[in-house]
Amino acid sequence: MPQPEPIAVIGTGYVGLVTAAGFAELGSEVFCVDVDADKVARLQAGEVPIYEPGLQELVAATRDRLHFSTELAPAVERARLLFVAVGTPATYSGDADLSAVRSVVESLPDARERAVVMKSTVPCGTGVAIQRMLAERGRGAYEYVSCPEFLREGTALADFRHPDRVVVGDSGGWAGDAVEALYAPLDAPVVRTDLASAEMVKLASNAFLATKISFINEIANVCEETGADVIEVARGMGLDARISPSFLHAGLGYGGSCLTGSETVLARHHGRTTLLTFETLWKRLEAFGEAEEDGVIAPDALEVLSWVPGEPEPMFLPVMCVTRRAYDGDVLEVRTKMGRRVTCTPDHPWVVGDGAGGEPEVKLAEDLTAEDWIPLALGRAEPTDGAAAAALVGAADCARLSPDQVIVRPAREHVDAMARDALPVPRRYDVRRTGAMRLHEAAAAGVPLRGATFGTARNGNFVPGELPLDEAFWRVVGLYVAEGHTAVERERHRITWSFHPDREQHLVDEVVGFWLRHGVRALVGTPATSKTVSVSSRLLGAWWLQVLGLGRTSYEQRLPDLIWDRPEADKWALLSGLWEGDGSWSLVNGGPSAILELGTISDELADGVLRLLGDLGIVASRRIGRTAKSTKDTHWIRVSGAEQIERAIRLVPERDRAGVLTTIGLQSQRIAPTGYRRFGEGPAWVRVRGAARRPFEGHVYSVEVPGPHTFAATGGLISHNCFPKDVSALKQLAGNTGYHFQLLGAVIEVNELQKRRLVAKLQKHLGELVGKRVALLGLAFKPHTDDMREASSLVLAARLQAEGAHVSAYDPVAEAQARERMPGVDFADSALGAVADADAVVLVTEWPEFRELDWNAVREAMAGQLVVDGRNALEPEALRAAGLAYEGVGRR
Repeated sequence: MPQPEPIAVIGTGYVGLVTAAGFAELGSEVFCVDVDADKVARLQAGEVPIYEPGLQELVAATRDRLHFSTELAPAVERARLLFVAVGTPATYSGDADLSAVRSVVESLPDARERAVVMKSTVPCGTGVAIQRMLAERGRGAYEYVSCPEFLREGTALADFRHPDRVVVGDSGGWAGDAVEALYAPLDAPVVRTDLASAEMVKLASNAFLATKISFINEIANVCEETGADVIEVARGMGLDARISPSFLHAGLGYGGSCLTGSETVLARHHGRTTLLTFETLWKRLEAFGEAEEDGVIAPDALEVLSWVPGEPEPMFLPVMCVTRRAYDGDVLEVRTKMGRRVTCTPDHPWVVGDGAGGEPEVKLAEDLTAEDWIPLALGRAEPTDGAAAAALVGAADCARLSPDQVIVRPAREHVDAMARDALPVPRRYDVRRTGAMRLHEAAAAGVPLRGATFGTARNGNFVPGELPLDEAFWRVVGLYVAEGHTAVERERHRITWSFHPDREQHLVDEVVGFWLRHGVRALVGTPATSKTVSVSSRLLGAWWLQVLGLGRTSYEQRLPDLIWDRPEADKWALLSGLWEGDGSWSLVNGGPSAILELGTISDELADGVLRLLGDLGIVASRRIGRTAKSTKDTHWIRVSGAEQIERAIRLVPERDRAGVLTTIGLQSQRIAPTGYRRFGEGPAWVRVRGAARRPFEGHVYSVEVPGPHTFAATGGLISHNCFPKDVSALKQLAGNTGYHFQLLGAVIEVNELQKRRLVAKLQKHLGELVGKRVALLGLAFKPHTDDMREASSLVLAARLQAEGAHVSAYDPVAEAQARERMPGVDFADSALGAVADADAVVLVTEWPEFRELDWNAVREAMAGQLVVDGRNALEPEALRAAGLAYEGVGRR
């Protein structure tokens, strides 16, 4: 028997390592290449970094034929067939991110009689695109073969050794024959076909399996309503040879679509709340050293503003992952009647209502109509009580000042004491005479800095060490956002407010008075067309721009990060200063209706103002237009409606408030708004106006918030998270060709709703879940693996916590991975440890050991009696005999 030819496997993740070990077992020399040097070192030392039953032993047994390296060229020199098994993000994106595949193609050295064999899951059409890339890079001698993988986690080695089929897609050259020969010892049916068909086989297979799962879950739901037993129904269906019993197993469901990088999210990262674009968020996570793998970052201490359907107000909830992928295709700008807009991929899901208070549902962006209403983040579910003061001295680092460049003026008694005891003789007299010293001298002598003022060696303006963050401060900040700019010239920072030369003297006095009260010199200037107030301080300027986070010009203006966590009074103070500086109020057609309006050319400021007003319960509209001779769009933010004007009266100058209230009080009838609606306590709902389609090429992003699967996007519009990859990739592929795949849309929706129904089962037995303890048995997305991607446990744990329940959990293998993704969960060392004192137990993953549990011991350990079998894997009679209440999915 001839010796199998050597091969190269590029990528040592799940697919790559199993494939490499499998071919090594068949006798091939296998050269494994990976860019992760740490992973390669672990593999060289005999350590397998992933969990798969039998894989550790197989790698050890074939170690003499497995070679691991970070260098690609030696592998290409030794092997004709180059199996590509790099990541194409397997979760939380609309379709595959091919950046890693392209990187491999771009790295290939010039060689003859070599072939790229694609194992990675890629969209239909990838093979043609890669052949074109190879030709453009002078690598046209390479052939291309599509050989999709069908390995199931937990049974991957058995799947490799005994495949249902081997699919080989090629253009008829030598490479397809070589791949077929390599698989020949496995004696499996071979499907030789073209590239596009081979690529479609993988996506279509997974989508069909998901369809069967969702179908039987729908049947299970009907069984619960009619008294039928889904186990018996599935058994009867499965005996039909046309249907077969595979994947007719009711349960929790199987476990995506994105926004462009310019869309925004209100995020809290390591305790600091910031309104930022998705592109900026991704860069910030990278700057924090967050590990990125296959276009996915699982961040540490990141929360985003989210909304749990049924809750009255949005809240910050933990983010499980942030995704980014390359995208080249059409995007939709979803537009609402209130002027809010969000640009997303056509298959991005949205939470929508009917405008009449009915239950919300999930629809794709391309399916939205003018009959749909999108929820809007309104109010905040958490109390805010910000710090009383902010320290300015910390801005020395931001200003790139060393301690010897910062001059301190402590209280006089501290100066005298330090000059007497702690300084060299020549400096004592200088310190006593000037009352000032360098920051490093004060630090070395331990001089208290409370009450001190600070300046720089080249700036005579001294500022206090602390500024009170009171309403007066936020008024001044609001006036700056409206009327200010900061000039940075070498080592000088000048913060300037500009006002009307005649009509705004009261605002000039307000700003000057604020700084004078805090010992800061403010200069008033009178240019030809305005009156200005300016404060020069390198320390204050650095704090103003880099710590507080304000913009330098009107184009860059934004709301400061600190305002998001301030009390409502401070938010109103900032907005009142902003409105008085750059806003207006007017009567509509002479009254009695009034309108408040603010204009800005800053996209970020417009988005921030819409969101901040939403925090205060105000639904503002936005109109975008371009004034004459302007090169930048202007955003007009409007507050209208008598009730809203009354709530937002602080945005009207104090001298005009009484007149405005009197005028709107004359209304004989208050007309309901047409662009938004509210139904009792809860979010506002804004009406969809339409969607504009345009081509787009670049990165698209999303975040995954376990539980509610929502986040507040640009303007506070509540967006749904993206969908799992394989199913939605096929749906998107169909959509990109002009075909609307309605069946897969329904499959996705059924899968999402199935997890929520399980929470409803718990509520049916336990009532409110607040304070209840629920134990989850099994966390991985399926048995015999530690993979937590798309795991139902992530959704359940987050949803239960959102309902106020305490969650305990146990998994035989996946605990380490689960701990990184499931904050707030109590992990146990055994199943009995997890169920101790639990009011209910939920079987999430059907590990064999859970079928063998001593249910009498479980009953004794529990505080309650309920067991919800999320996989229909347990024997109901055995549980009932132990005194437990059994609840399955679709069972009597």
